[in-house]
Amino acid sequence: MNETNGKLRMAKSEQTKAKIIDVFLGLTNKKKWDKISVKELCATMGITRGTFYQYYNDIYDLMEQIEDTLITDLNHRYQLLPLKSPNGLFPPELFDSKYDYSPPQELFVWFDFCKNHQKAVSSLLDTKNGDAYFVKKLKVILAQHINHIMDYDGMPRDGLREHFTKIFIELHFMAARTWLDSKEEDFLSIREIINLLNTMRVGAGFLSNKQMTSPDFEAKMKFPADREVL
Repeated sequence: MNETNGKLRMAKSEQTKAKIIDVFLGLTNKKKWDKISVKELCATMGITRGTFYQYYNDIYDLMEQIEDTLITDLNHRYQLLPLKSPNGLFPPELFDSKYDYSPPQELFVWFDFCKNHQKAVSSLLDTKNGDAYFVKKLKVILAQHINHIMDYDGMPRDGLREHFTKIFIELHFMAARTWLDSKEEDFLSIREIINLLNTMRVGAGFLSNKQMTSPDFEAKMKFPADREVL
């Protein structure tokens, strides 16, 4: 009987925490997360501040626990992927036979994660009311796995890689924001949104190969005189 009561109390406790998180994330639609007070959160939820303090020290502790849970889950998802050895920079003539243009599993991990934590990710990635520090932590994780993709693709570690990685990370965020905030009738499938990102990755590989194999590459890629970048 005591064991049953203990399980019931634990279940109720988890439900209360989940409700606090849900209401808190809902409030971030109206104001920046660190401007939300415990008093406002409790009034919206209809609980006492004493109930809130059973689980969290303050709003910052609440946000930290939310983010830690998300980061742990994302890292775990990536760790479950099968290990693939980098191909290295293979000869240009072998590009067609060795280049794997299928969408990398790392992209599926990212969008499955976003879908499973839709409300939290949408709130935290919000450019106005989200948490820039959380975004920085995500960038570190994404950069590691994007570089792994590029190593597997046999892409050179040249001066362009850092810039490509930064742009590709921003596209991860932009795609996630657009996707999660879409109305149901405009909602793209995970496959469709992944194919959009994969197009950029494949295009980078194709152009890198052409740069090494096509004598007229520079001429074709040159900006017209009236379109020179200043």
